Amino acid sequence: SEHVLDEAERSLHDALCVLSQTVNDTRVIFGGGWPEMVMSKEVDELARRTPGKKSHAIDAFSRALQAIPTIIADNAGLDSAELISQLRAEHHKENSTVGIDVISGGVSSS
Repeated sequence: SEHVLDEAERSLHDALCVLSQTVNDTRVIFGGGWPEMVMSKEVDELARRTPGKKSHAIDAFSRALQAIPTIIADNAGLDSAELISQLRAEHHKENSTVGIDVISGGVSSS
């Protein structure tokens, strides 16, 4: 149908734009939920240091950040509960660069 063709054209356009930008600027960050887990860890530590009701709001934001890697895993058809627990454990280590590897179905820093 016309709608499907329009969606396919938009998807192809988006992919080409990403490729073009990657060629223009080769800097990358770790993916697979890595940045969200790093931010979540910092926000969680802030929540623990914050007294009163504000700590609940900060903690909710930390959980919202962790939802992003969960969604990545779910969309890849992976066991998000298992992967997020592995990811959380890895991010309690110093300077962790681990994210979800949707190709292997596990967590990885590569």
